[in-house]
Amino acid sequence: MIVLGIESTAHTASVGLVNDKGIIGFKSHTFKPERGGINPREAAEHHREYFPMLIKDLLDTYAIDLKDIDKVAYSIGPGLGPSLKVGASIARFISLKYRKIIVPINHGIGHLEIARKFSGFSNPLFLYISGGNTQLISRGNEKYVVLGETMDIGIGNFLDKVARDMGIPFPGAPILEKIAANGKKIFDCPYTVKGMDVSYSGLYTFLKNKIGTESNEDIAFNAQEYAFTALTEIVERGMAHFGFDEFTITGGVARNRRLRDMLSKMALSRSYKYYFPPDEYLSDNGAMIALAGYYSNEKGSVRDMISQSDRLDNRNAEWIGKAEIRSIEMVGGESFISRQEIFGLDAIVKERMRREYRIKEIDIKINNSRMKRELSILSALRKTGIMTPLIYFADYDKFRIYMQYIEGKKLSTVLNEERAREILVDVGRMVGRMHEARISHGDLTPGNIIVADDVYVIDPSMGEINAEIENMGVDIHLMKESLKSLGYSHLFRYFLLGYSEFKGSGEIIEKVREIEDRRRYV
Repeated sequence: MIVLGIESTAHTASVGLVNDKGIIGFKSHTFKPERGGINPREAAEHHREYFPMLIKDLLDTYAIDLKDIDKVAYSIGPGLGPSLKVGASIARFISLKYRKIIVPINHGIGHLEIARKFSGFSNPLFLYISGGNTQLISRGNEKYVVLGETMDIGIGNFLDKVARDMGIPFPGAPILEKIAANGKKIFDCPYTVKGMDVSYSGLYTFLKNKIGTESNEDIAFNAQEYAFTALTEIVERGMAHFGFDEFTITGGVARNRRLRDMLSKMALSRSYKYYFPPDEYLSDNGAMIALAGYYSNEKGSVRDMISQSDRLDNRNAEWIGKAEIRSIEMVGGESFISRQEIFGLDAIVKERMRREYRIKEIDIKINNSRMKRELSILSALRKTGIMTPLIYFADYDKFRIYMQYIEGKKLSTVLNEERAREILVDVGRMVGRMHEARISHGDLTPGNIIVADDVYVIDPSMGEINAEIENMGVDIHLMKESLKSLGYSHLFRYFLLGYSEFKGSGEIIEKVREIEDRRRYV
């Protein structure tokens, strides 16, 4: 079988070929605006001009005729509407003229299949990072599952926006990487990680305001250090929390050497296996679309429409099989957890270890901030009547907290039990009381709820006191997405039953919808 792949989601027009032996090759041409970012209509015009030449060049290079093609796969989304329409139109034309099967492919799934093929890993954690996409992904039940992602802009768009504000032409991220190598000064930048989600809008605004008062080298340096530290942290958390032992990366930003350096250092400290695919297959390319089309059994229609906000976790991927996701007990994503006796009491020791992949100043800042937040929020929660572990002792020099050991199970491990529905109603009520007191958790997942004689909250180190609606909306969103990633999205309604007893719940649930709309292709 031979599959032709057509990629046209953004600034790159690309076509690729795959057969039973693997990837044959691909041809690409990229639209580069003279100034500013991508103009969708100009990119579409570029694609209309170059696709016929690219297809002819590809077929001539490998001595293949269009009549020999069995399938034509194209990117259905996410992406820029005008660009997507060009690729879809060409795929439909070929399908109709040559009576070939047409296969719509999610752009992100194409990137994942490239990483899966080259890594050879059977069940890795994926970090998918490109212009408009920043996602932490795993295999699920014949679908890919998003465990975490950006809450606003994608990592590639963030880097390109910073570069553009400096006067660097698009695409700016590769040039930003070069000048960042000469930066040294560390700024006190915003750093936002919520569970396994990241946010870059605050960091972008902060750095934009530094232009003209600080050197471009230092601005680029801080952009990379803070942004990539966040990515490395969510990979580390996902690996630890769900028990993965191998990971891979994909997407255009995955070529960045500083990010690879951070990830490899993290992997070494945790004894994880990892793989970085070849650079030429990380940028948008037709081969990845052809590869996903080769695996897919889907038969599209020439009437199929494009989908600018297409979600990869909404697409079937039956060829990947089934992989159950489980939350692991007593494993910390950013801390090492141990159980020991202190003052004659059964205790948990939570130690925030030095992260070698982080610059020392940033590492100390993050550890100090989170330790102080955790202690203050645990105290504030107890004053509202919410159950939390008692704090026995805090060692700020070693970033250790000694706290009460709770004899119970994490909520994530009892979701398959009959009592789960009743427990989730109670958890919803508890979160309602938390939000009524204007406290957010910041990492509200089933892994941070302990079910014992009562429901206990742990690890609110990313939360806020005097929280804004946005922070509380993120809490609810994280609970919803966590249940979905574990395969229990149907239980979220029971959480909402309890949460809805809180009078202010309606406004916060509306904020959740706004947050979810933001997490589409931008």
